[in-house]
Amino acid sequence: MINNELSTEQIILEAAEAEFFEKGYGNAKTVSIAKRAGVSHSMLYYYFRKKENLFQMIFLKKIQMLSQAFEGIIIQNLSFAETIRLIVEAQFDFIRKNPQLPYFVLNEILSNKENRVLVIDVLYYKILDIFDKIEKLLSDEIEKGAIRPVKMRDFMMNFLSLNISSFVALPIIQEIFSIKDEKSLNIFLDERREANVQFILNALKP
Repeated sequence: MINNELSTEQIILEAAEAEFFEKGYGNAKTVSIAKRAGVSHSMLYYYFRKKENLFQMIFLKKIQMLSQAFEGIIIQNLSFAETIRLIVEAQFDFIRKNPQLPYFVLNEILSNKENRVLVIDVLYYKILDIFDKIEKLLSDEIEKGAIRPVKMRDFMMNFLSLNISSFVALPIIQEIFSIKDEKSLNIFLDERREANVQFILNALKP
């Protein structure tokens, strides 16, 4: 019974994610989500009550995935350069697996005050500890003179925006450079990820 419940819940969440990304949060309807999931509307209500709860759980799971990836990298106690490399790569790969997420955030979340507050609350409690650890890594390297003085917020903005913009601009880049097939796209994305890593590391040099 528990496995069936978990399965139904996951099916609804996946349907809701597809609905949100396709239609936007404001235009997504729980009736449509239920239909997409192949369940009754009363079943959806039983699990999640309202659309906001669906959104919150979807976004929370995405943040947990990313924060766990960062945490797993930091606890390895690798060199600073290798840690930064893996963090940048982890965020790039996360967006690569969720390519519609940046558009959804830019188009819906940032323009909706209620959801913006919700996102900030989720990010604050799930990412704050990770940010503190990354800031400690930066501070130690700055103190040793190994990297130039840089504020944590600037470092985070640099690699987050660099990775996100790589995917926001991707449809245009694919047209300009005729990147049509999946193999060519994967090669391009692999090269783009490495270029982003090198850009961030070079920007930290004293």
